[in-house]
Amino acid sequence: MQVGSSSEYSLLGILIADYAISDLISYITESIQSGQKAHIITLNPEMVARQATDGEFYQALHGAELRIVDGNGILLAARILGKAIQHRTPGIELVEELLRVGQEKSWSFYFLGSSSEVVTRLVKNLKIHAPKTLISGFHHGYFQDSLPIIEDINRSKPDILLVGLGSPQQELWIHKNRNLLQASIMIGIGGSFDVLCGDKKRAPFVFRKMKLEWLYRIASEPHRLKRVIPAFFRFGWMVLKERLVLK
Repeated sequence: MQVGSSSEYSLLGILIADYAISDLISYITESIQSGQKAHIITLNPEMVARQATDGEFYQALHGAELRIVDGNGILLAARILGKAIQHRTPGIELVEELLRVGQEKSWSFYFLGSSSEVVTRLVKNLKIHAPKTLISGFHHGYFQDSLPIIEDINRSKPDILLVGLGSPQQELWIHKNRNLLQASIMIGIGGSFDVLCGDKKRAPFVFRKMKLEWLYRIASEPHRLKRVIPAFFRFGWMVLKERLVLK
């Protein structure tokens, strides 16, 4: 689906939509109005590295209808490889915009993920601060059996299903169950629930401006290093190999 002036580029074998957030909202609006399903992935370098070695995640990533840029590392790789990708939409910013526009368009939301305490507090906060938000349901992310969750989602048929199970679990869960789910838009949003309810903070503006949000996150959550550092080197090696081929 082509929206407005948006373009799509192939980067390291992955088709990426270079959509401004206004184009994303147009895409989502059109999908909801037409009753079409769309799995949207907010892409970062760790995901790119993982799909190169994880066949199941490869299928989930490439099976989605739309992949947009989340991590600054994707934009840097695009510049190195001569791809004119300009737009980046962090998952939390997309969620905030969806909730804002959703009140105007009467979209319904289902929230799946995080702890029971966090997701319950998120829903309560929305009812207070964004009372026009249509909440069709919510459930924590600590479950073994998906069937009752799917049945609960399908009872309300939400326009937008936000899944905060962390990557790669959220992308795999959506991909595995998408044909059973009666939801139009399905997005994995990582730890956005924790940010929205105030348990975690986004990087200060100066870090975001300098494109160092990743550094702030690692400093705030040092346990991420064990996972992020190997992915960082794999991603860098993938970009370097592609650059050498282009020469």
